[in-house]
Amino acid sequence: MNRPYIICLKYKTWRNELWFSAPDDELTHQRWDTAVELLPEVSDRCTSSNQFMTEAVEHFEQYGFVRIQR
Repeated sequence: MNRPYIICLKYKTWRNELWFSAPDDELTHQRWDTAVELLPEVSDRCTSSNQFMTEAVEHFEQYGFVRIQR
């Protein structure tokens, strides 16, 4: 069964909440923690909030999370 994984992105003064869906199991929880921990590396290479949002979504998708609109 899938569950939502939610993160609040922040880039300078911009903020946005993103929702993802993935299985509710220990391995997925560990992948989520890793993806969140590495997110500042994504932010560091971005030059705008739009770029950060796009790359953050791709980052989480690489870890197996599917973005859902909420």
